[in-house]
Amino acid sequence: MHDLTALVTGFQPFAGGADNASWQAVRILPDDIALAGGGLRLVREELPVTFAGAAERVRELIAQVNPDVIVHVGLDATAQAIKLETTAYNEATATIPDNAGAQPDHEAIVPGGSHVLHSSWAAHALAGRLVAAGLPVTTSDDAGRYVCNTTLYTALDATGTDQARPTGFVHVPLASCVDTPTVAHTLTALLTELADQVRRHRAWDAGQSRLIIPRSARPLRVGLTGGIGSGKSTVAGELAARGAHVVDADAVARAVVEPGQAGLDEIRQAFGETVLRPDGSLDRAALAARVFDDDEARARLEAIILPRVAFTAARQMEAADPGQVAVYDVPLLAEGGMADLFDAVVVVTALREPRLDRLEARGLSRADAEARMSRQASDEEREALADLVLRNDAGLGELRRQVDQLWGTLSGRD
Repeated sequence: MHDLTALVTGFQPFAGGADNASWQAVRILPDDIALAGGGLRLVREELPVTFAGAAERVRELIAQVNPDVIVHVGLDATAQAIKLETTAYNEATATIPDNAGAQPDHEAIVPGGSHVLHSSWAAHALAGRLVAAGLPVTTSDDAGRYVCNTTLYTALDATGTDQARPTGFVHVPLASCVDTPTVAHTLTALLTELADQVRRHRAWDAGQSRLIIPRSARPLRVGLTGGIGSGKSTVAGELAARGAHVVDADAVARAVVEPGQAGLDEIRQAFGETVLRPDGSLDRAALAARVFDDDEARARLEAIILPRVAFTAARQMEAADPGQVAVYDVPLLAEGGMADLFDAVVVVTALREPRLDRLEARGLSRADAEARMSRQASDEEREALADLVLRNDAGLGELRRQVDQLWGTLSGRD
């Protein structure tokens, strides 16, 4: 049974070469990938290494095939690992001609189009999962300006960067660096993740729980979220006490900027020495004050931290045993568009006044608490993404009763 179709492309040899590592891997992919309770049919195509030809063929294929998942694969001869690209630029530039002799110089791929488009998959989280499986994967925020970038930009422009139809680009190294069977195995694992993401989205879109989608022998991945002061962390603790493998986004965010981590070096370069303590560690209060009312600075900080958190947290989630419940305690699940990465999304809600009271009890002023709440998604926005909702308005005993019911559902005891 084929539930879904994936379009997967590689490239023809470049400049008279005998082969191209991207197509070597794509052509040995199976015609069908088995999904738990379904299947994914692959449509494979070898693209020309030309700006115009690749762009035209990509648009034709998307229109003809109407794929559910789109993965373009290209060669990066300098790469040491398989790279999931996150970004394409509306610019074609060639220091050497393509196979048709074209050598554009800062030409727009789509005149009047957006300067930047982002892959409609969660590249950093996906990379974390693949690395946890022992695969040689990293991420890249720049697909270059050559034909690979044009291919990705064209695909994203054609699909409207629709997250319900994940579209992206994979750069692979030379076969002498990462052998072709390993690349093909990695692509198969990536396609399986993306197909299951589409199936979960469609279940939720149809008013069903993401939990109805069968899964392979791996942990049950649960996204746990809620507004500040809602009691989300209390629920995470209760789930851990019942046997869940819990990964705390806030703890990961602290770890990726510890002394010796590249994240801390980037923060120092971006914001200066004033956000560091005398011992070289991060002065979180100083950094928070620096970015709180500065949207541009906050965006710069998030660009440093969030990809690292996504990668690390996803990798830690996969440390759970197959069949175990792995919970990601993350405040910004809705804001980050993460919902379909999980087999279930659990939202903890509470009335506004009790939340403010809890935050004041933690030492936050009411004004600061309200300001932080205003920067998060609303309960309505979070609940719109939820498979399960816990109401934390009637005390700890009632919350524990709800967690017991939740645990029964997640652990398969109901």
